[in-house]
Amino acid sequence: MPVYLRKNMTFTPPSLENIADLDENDFEFIDPDKLKDQVPQPYRLVNKIVDSVVEKAWSFISDIENKKTANLNKIRAPKYDCAVKLQSHEKATALTDSVDGRYVFIGLPNGIVVIDSLTQETVSTWDEEKVDIAHIKCHLIGVQTYLLVTIDEMGIAKLFIFSSEQIFLLKILNEQVQEPGATKIISTKCESSEEGDYIGIVLENTSSNEIWLELHRLPRDTWLREMETVVAELKALSQQQEEEAAMAAESTEDNSQSPSGSPKPGTPPPLLTLTPGEKPNPKFTPPSLVLKIHPPQPITGSTSSSVMSACQKVDSGEVIGTGQHHIITSTHLEQRDSMFEQQHENMMKYLPAEDKQNEEIMQPTFHFVTSSRLTPVGLEQPSQTGRPTTVIVWWTGESNLRQYSLLKQSKDFDHKADIVWPFCSTITCSTTSSCGIYLAVGLRSGNVVLWDRYLGIEKGVIGVSSEYSIKQVQFLDPSISSEDMTDYPPYKTSSSAWLLIQTSDNSQYVYNTSLNTLVVLYTVNENNEEETVLSTVSGIPELLLVVTKDNSLLLKDVTNGQDVCELILPTSFDLTSPWEPIYSFGGGGQMLYVKGSSSSKDEEGAIIDESSLFVYQLRSFPSLDGYWKRPRNNDIKPVHSTVEQRVNALLKHRIAVQPQRKERLEKRWNMMQQELDIILQCQETAKKRTGFGHAYTPSTYRSTPQLR
Repeated sequence: MPVYLRKNMTFTPPSLENIADLDENDFEFIDPDKLKDQVPQPYRLVNKIVDSVVEKAWSFISDIENKKTANLNKIRAPKYDCAVKLQSHEKATALTDSVDGRYVFIGLPNGIVVIDSLTQETVSTWDEEKVDIAHIKCHLIGVQTYLLVTIDEMGIAKLFIFSSEQIFLLKILNEQVQEPGATKIISTKCESSEEGDYIGIVLENTSSNEIWLELHRLPRDTWLREMETVVAELKALSQQQEEEAAMAAESTEDNSQSPSGSPKPGTPPPLLTLTPGEKPNPKFTPPSLVLKIHPPQPITGSTSSSVMSACQKVDSGEVIGTGQHHIITSTHLEQRDSMFEQQHENMMKYLPAEDKQNEEIMQPTFHFVTSSRLTPVGLEQPSQTGRPTTVIVWWTGESNLRQYSLLKQSKDFDHKADIVWPFCSTITCSTTSSCGIYLAVGLRSGNVVLWDRYLGIEKGVIGVSSEYSIKQVQFLDPSISSEDMTDYPPYKTSSSAWLLIQTSDNSQYVYNTSLNTLVVLYTVNENNEEETVLSTVSGIPELLLVVTKDNSLLLKDVTNGQDVCELILPTSFDLTSPWEPIYSFGGGGQMLYVKGSSSSKDEEGAIIDESSLFVYQLRSFPSLDGYWKRPRNNDIKPVHSTVEQRVNALLKHRIAVQPQRKERLEKRWNMMQQELDIILQCQETAKKRTGFGHAYTPSTYRSTPQLR
């Protein structure tokens, strides 16, 4: 078919400006998934819900896989399952170690047993039926003399003394009256000062639910003298019994009582009066009550009839009070409550209902501290230097911290607080450093307030968390600091203090007071495991004993947060409680005693509970060799030297370095002689070069222009 083409024709290419813009909906035809028609309602909503569920499930699966991958790549701490089972004391109810690491005290359902911490041999026992020891604590009050504070299941607090491998009962602090209908008073808490000077006991009236705190002064020095007398009398009695046994063996006649010598006039009566077969029960000097503290009462309306009478009840106003004395009437407070309920009537229904039956009972927390610049004027006593003179108390659910003096002489044991420290939030925990200088207070707002008691100033407020409250605070041994100790100045200076902080979600932080830095040691969000810090390892302050939710014991390095090793109990045994296990160290951290329990069924299907006491020899763990060999300076303490101590130390240091200064002076004089010889040689050289017969001085140099 012929095609006719027009000649001499040119085609103009299209311009880019004339090309129409792409439609925004053109991608629907490019994307293959968009070629289909949209799903009508309600299937479109179902499709969106299914997509969201799939996306959430996929993200959840991805998180699990990422955590598994992180756990596989994580360096695992070595596991040790070398626990040694003790053949006795399997029914231990409480454990504690002596301060010097010699002994371990075991509370049993029928008394107390003392064993050697290294050999596990029984040293002494104290037996009494139906005395189930629930709490035991040991304090060193003399040379190998220990004070034991115990509380049994019946709520009775007792004091014992252990010396010369003998245990004696000192005092029952809340002895019950054995009469029908008598009021029963139990003890819920009993703690002593570090060296056994004072003891505080929390008492509760079971009939009226009244609770209060009593503080007693312990005659420690008197007990030590009485204990020496008791030990001497016991030795004399044992020697007398041996002599009588020897005389009875030699004599063929009937045994007759040996004549006892009459005591010399003026000698005190013996503390021990024993009959044959009777156990020694000496009488010791009882403690003396010093102070009685009741919980703060809720603020109510004023009962004063006028402003004048209300002002008469208030002190001079120089000290912050508790807010009990005011001029606001009860009618005014009731009107404020009713007005608040009317304004927020639609929100009142969301408030939790008050449960009076399960209402938390107020419990006190107290610390015995030495005097400082926070002590009021007139209550300092230089003779009590180094001994506790003040007690710091706060109650559960309270935001005020109170300070009472233990040296006040008064017939009335109930008196007001000397100092009241108000805080911006409810107090949840508190602790003091071993030297008694620092005081740390944890708040429900997630902050920790740090005070320097010696200087009487606030070191700062540590913002730990904005979501969780502070659960536990604990000062660590300052010897873990890696800072180099300088030889100058020659007196002691304030070193850094380390504070371990644990929040309510069991996250752990470490704060350094010198660097003012907060280091995250452990977080639950990243590891998805909850840990509870029990205590530091005695002898190795860098290690923490931590228990996890699955009843695993870990030793963790506090400086870097890494797990050092894991302790495993034998098969079928677990800790008695993952939050409050029964454990104790011994031998200065070389041994760890842990109680394990297990439950099994017999052939008839009955549940059989079994418990045992296990021992770990931490000294034999290879992963801890580096910590045992690490040098430590145990004398590092955050102390503040006085001006007199600094001047005396500087003068002593000046006298000590006097021979070195004399040697340096002699060496310097010898160097000056050499320098003088060098100067004279230079002068001779200058004479030879210039040709003049005299040495040039600066004035001569200026007067000779030809030499310039």
